[in-house]
Amino acid sequence: MSLLREAAFRRVWLVGTLVGTVRWIEFLVTGVYVLELTGSPVQVALMTMLRMVPMPLLSAFAGAIAERISRRRLLLALLSVGLLVSLAQAGLAWSGRLELWHVAIGVVVNGAIWAIDMPVRRTMLGELAGPGRTAGAMGLDAATNNATRMLGPGVGGLLLETTGIHGAFLLGSVLYAGGLWMLLGLRAAEAPPLVGALRLFQRIGEGLRVIRGDPALVGTLTITVVFNVFAWPATAMVPVIGEQHLRLTAFPIGLLMSADGLGALLGAILVAHGARPTMFRGLYMLGVAMFAAASIVFALSPWPLLSGLAQVTAGFGSACFATMQATIVFLSAPPAVRARVMGVLSVCIGTAVLGFVHLSLLAHWLGGVAAALVTSSAALVALALVAVFQPAVRPGAPFVPR
Repeated sequence: MSLLREAAFRRVWLVGTLVGTVRWIEFLVTGVYVLELTGSPVQVALMTMLRMVPMPLLSAFAGAIAERISRRRLLLALLSVGLLVSLAQAGLAWSGRLELWHVAIGVVVNGAIWAIDMPVRRTMLGELAGPGRTAGAMGLDAATNNATRMLGPGVGGLLLETTGIHGAFLLGSVLYAGGLWMLLGLRAAEAPPLVGALRLFQRIGEGLRVIRGDPALVGTLTITVVFNVFAWPATAMVPVIGEQHLRLTAFPIGLLMSADGLGALLGAILVAHGARPTMFRGLYMLGVAMFAAASIVFALSPWPLLSGLAQVTAGFGSACFATMQATIVFLSAPPAVRARVMGVLSVCIGTAVLGFVHLSLLAHWLGGVAAALVTSSAALVALALVAVFQPAVRPGAPFVPR
């Protein structure tokens, strides 16, 4: 917690806290709203897919650009756009003119903010912390994100039931404004001017060459793809299973999603305080396996209490995965190309778009429960294959930070 006593680190961390809360409020609210409006699990999955579309399109560029311009100004621009969009959606909802395509635009904008914020802000946190405290910084950021996963859906469900969707959008605009306030008070040196487009692509290529030359980095990013294509998309079915299978309303569904955040918060705190470099790879793979197995239990559960426990377990697994993901990639990359490699990591996270397309098709053909079962089972199979064919990422494999 000594990191939080440093003003610059604390401000960047608080920006992540506020933006993360907006993200998870919006995740729950849009899922339930779209399901109530259309009655279609496919539409819910497609809306989640739209949130992920900007990730593979923008993240690599964000990592490269962030090395050449002021990261503070880039984040200021992002949060300003988020504030304006949230205010516009709140106004449309208040006046009764909110339509599905308005919600879709907001989802894409928030996805773009997430895609750019992740490599930029996490690189800032890692640099402010320094190599000796990187795991603690990433663990703290993951714990905070997971706390917002616990807080956001519960608040979103409560607002949806008590004030309507406009209340959730209005709160989102307030949180974005708080993030802007934090950034305006941040003292940061300006980066050199942005280079030309050709040079930008060359810098991205350099980052990719570094990754190709490191089997452990390749394996780590492969596991990231496995998690995001096969495991994580099952979260889109939580509102569907909650309403159609467990017969719950918006607020209890929000509590179910918050249970995931509770488990993730506990997991991130334990990992941040207890993980040692020799444990990093084991925790990384264990996290994926726990998440997928718990998602299978959730899909099969007929009881809300068991479903909640499954969500807590899934959250714990996702915390192990997410904390180690950022830590391993950041520390494995040479300092000169870290922002670019973190951008490539976000591109790999963005492959979740493929998973959500697959999930939406399965939900259309088989229903929400079967879709979650198929994708989660595929995650376990794919993880086993990575362990067989990528020995550099097996538990116990050596890990040497750069």
